[in-house]
Amino acid sequence: MFVLSGHENPDPATRAAAFERAGLAIARLDARLDGHPLLAAWQHWVRLEAVRAHAGLDGFRIPPHRLAAVIEGLRLRPLETASLPERGADLDALHHALRLYGLLLAAADRRPERELDDTTDAPEHRRLVEDALWALTRPAAGARLPALAQAMRAWITDDRPRGAVRAALPAALQATGVTRILLPLLAGADTLRPDSPGDPDGWALAFARSLVREAEDGLAVLRRLEHAWRAARAAIGQRRSTSRLPAAVDLLAATPLLGPARLAALLGCSVRGAGLMMEELVACGAAVEVTGRTTYRLYGLPGTEGIRGETAGPRRYGARRGRPPKIVVPEPLSATEPPPPPAVPARLERLEIDTAALDALLADTSRVIERVQGMLKAHATNKGSTGP
Repeated sequence: MFVLSGHENPDPATRAAAFERAGLAIARLDARLDGHPLLAAWQHWVRLEAVRAHAGLDGFRIPPHRLAAVIEGLRLRPLETASLPERGADLDALHHALRLYGLLLAAADRRPERELDDTTDAPEHRRLVEDALWALTRPAAGARLPALAQAMRAWITDDRPRGAVRAALPAALQATGVTRILLPLLAGADTLRPDSPGDPDGWALAFARSLVREAEDGLAVLRRLEHAWRAARAAIGQRRSTSRLPAAVDLLAATPLLGPARLAALLGCSVRGAGLMMEELVACGAAVEVTGRTTYRLYGLPGTEGIRGETAGPRRYGARRGRPPKIVVPEPLSATEPPPPPAVPARLERLEIDTAALDALLADTSRVIERVQGMLKAHATNKGSTGP
């Protein structure tokens, strides 16, 4: 049985005010994201942040950029330690984070059950999330948010999987009409801390306050994505009406990471042309390359370069034949020459995105789900084969 610590019961008026603030914060976030062109990118990044927070509560530390690199199939940078237990702990944390990420994807996956790949953990994740969703959305007396808090507490005290109920809570908020879209960041995670209150009233208060904090964090992530998008549009400057660079920036903002091949398919241009557009965006500071490769590159808006720090980059030239490429080191600036002033993006009006390309982009998100579920199955198989 999962045991929670005890706290003093809060005043009923305090609880009611906390749930009122939670409802307003959730409604504010839901209204901002409803129909927003950056919704898919926002859901991806907050899903990674939710996995980081949930794994931390379970005793695992995983940087979101490291998890993002794993999801994209990039070769990870090994830990700078010779300690085998530390490396093993890193692998355990990655495996746990991938499982949590798979549960969050299962809550957002609308495919019929017959289309799920039986060779992955997708059917198991679907079953766990549906069980938790049913437990959270059973008819209960009272307001919806307090009823969800009570149902989540009952699930936890019954010592049932915590990852499943955390993944199902955003879907339960949507199913009960509290939100119109799926907000993966809302999970009431603060109620699962070791010092969280164990009594029903204290649990409800902690649940409401956690939702307020998570909704405010979600707005902060959205503002950061919007700022990066507008700064990238300002960095490319004025372009001719037939230029595809503004559309490339819009797609780069709407998807977490984008490669030339996928950009070419979305814009209907050649892969070489898409690669040249990406290089031009990098040159003007509107994009960053996150893989460190010479081929099969991935790009993102400024702010995603942390992913590159978690990847091993290209393999050493010592493993290949031939001479390594010549590296040209630019001459340093003169001591008397002042550095150029930083570019200040101009204030832009509301930006419009190419909806046709965005629809094609959203229709392609199943590839991420299939890849993560395959990695989860492979990690579970490898872990079982190396066990005692």
